[in-house]
Amino acid sequence: MKKYLLAIFIVGLIIQAYAQENKDKAIELKNRAIELMDNGEFEESLKLLEEAKQQDNSNINIPYETAFAYQLMKKYDMAIEIAKPLLKHADVNDQVYQLIGNCYDLMGDKGKAIKYYDKGLKKFPNSGKLYLEKGVVIASQNNWMEALDIWEQGIIADPLHSSNYYYASQVLSQTNEKIWGIYYGEMFINLESNSARTNQISELLFNTYQQCLPINNNNWGLDFSRKATNIVLGSIKDFKLSFETVHNLAMEQGYKNVSADFNIQNLVKIRRQFLIKWNEDYANQYSNLIFDYHNLLIQNEFFDAYYYWIFKEGRKDEFDSWVIANNKLFDDFTSWFNENKMFFNDRNKTNRYSYK
Repeated sequence: MKKYLLAIFIVGLIIQAYAQENKDKAIELKNRAIELMDNGEFEESLKLLEEAKQQDNSNINIPYETAFAYQLMKKYDMAIEIAKPLLKHADVNDQVYQLIGNCYDLMGDKGKAIKYYDKGLKKFPNSGKLYLEKGVVIASQNNWMEALDIWEQGIIADPLHSSNYYYASQVLSQTNEKIWGIYYGEMFINLESNSARTNQISELLFNTYQQCLPINNNNWGLDFSRKATNIVLGSIKDFKLSFETVHNLAMEQGYKNVSADFNIQNLVKIRRQFLIKWNEDYANQYSNLIFDYHNLLIQNEFFDAYYYWIFKEGRKDEFDSWVIANNKLFDDFTSWFNENKMFFNDRNKTNRYSYK
């Protein structure tokens, strides 16, 4: 009897080992297929994915990658046909809903695209990528403010998903609430710090600041937000002003004694003096992860380097000259920044609805 039980146990181990070997082989084939797909070798990729499926038909990533390959081949009907059954898979994720929605969008059926993004959001309410895609489809119909609302929902739900900040910053920079175009843009650069989009937002930030801090008759002005109330410093008593209003009050101290010349050097001075005023009078009223990060930069003596880098595409010659004169400082900042980026999570996030 003992020999019989031992034999069953050994056979079980062999079967388990064989099954695991098949799973490992399937993953290896899938990964090779993805490499081929990245190189545009779709037919060869599909062959490997079929082999992988024979090795392990329970792995959702294999049919998902197959559907994705057909999407890249612009065979959207085939991609949808393969992806839809995955919605009932125990391991279904938001990417499956994203793929189906994207295929419908690429086929021109925007209504069905949004339907599947919404289905995905019902199951995965914190999916930044689904908010992103839904907003893009709505924006393609020129409903920019509705799209903005969707992207901001994505920022709230998934503060680590950079693309929602990317689009929201561009839309808000064209409105009367440029203040949030600026801060979403800065958060985007911290989340995605080395791409073509980073350079695009760097230039946008510089240009938007120039609109928010207009110079007339050799005097600085303020136009960050139409929600900001014009009041005299010192008149705050027993009521809480809006974030936009106290931001204006701190910014008035920011440009105090700064020459009326719009450049990176003066912007750095303004931001530094703004932060001093903010910390003295308003930090307790409104927590803000951006300003907390600025304090960390000052503690480590990297505030100037950070803002020259943030604005580098707005005034390239000035940035290049500063880096030449401060080469070691900028190298030290770059090394530090790579290990100490702005920290986002569900509890540590800032958006325009934080202060409602």
